[in-house]
Amino acid sequence: MIVVIGLPAYVGLADGEGGAGGLAVDVAAAASARGSSVELVGKVGDDGAGDAVVLALSRLGVGHAALLRDPARPTPVLAAAAVEEAFEAESEPAAETPPPTLLPADPAERPELEAGDISLALRYLAEARVIVLAEPLRELAVAAAVEGAAFAGGQLVVLMPPDATPLTLPPEATVLEVPAVDDGSFGRLVGAFAAGLDAGTEPAAAFGEAVEATGWEPVAD
Repeated sequence: MIVVIGLPAYVGLADGEGGAGGLAVDVAAAASARGSSVELVGKVGDDGAGDAVVLALSRLGVGHAALLRDPARPTPVLAAAAVEEAFEAESEPAAETPPPTLLPADPAERPELEAGDISLALRYLAEARVIVLAEPLRELAVAAAVEGAAFAGGQLVVLMPPDATPLTLPPEATVLEVPAVDDGSFGRLVGAFAAGLDAGTEPAAAFGEAVEATGWEPVAD
């Protein structure tokens, strides 16, 4: 079993049906698509968007037994950035579409995973072979994830933004840097890597296979 820790977001789809997005969801969905049993440890608001996220995770084959509800804060929403209007008819369209924006913009207004939430979830999901920490958390919450991985005897994969404060992690943990701009391919890479670990492949070989399978190109130092 793979356990992914991170906050899912609501995504409005073109057909009017709500979806789930964010790095944690990308990783979980990619691992599930490769045949692994996956559970998402996260938190959403007690609202309609949260209901839609739960249904979307089910469609993706991602378990949500440890997905909590926050009655005080709304489910985060991934909103597509507005396209600027051209000032002149002959203006060229933008070459690239801006990445979606996570709302509310202030992290303090979104649900937060606390140390107790993670400890309880990982004790409930004690068969985890791989635990992916998909987003920055407070120090105590990270410590709970480390302790939970040790308790389960699982391999710990930590995704770190480039500017994140260094964490105290066990030497056997795998740390991967999150790219500043991602079209979802990084989540697919991590999901494939986690699925390889879950299947018993050694970390170096699992990472190499994930890189090849998802179209990434290794870069020499």
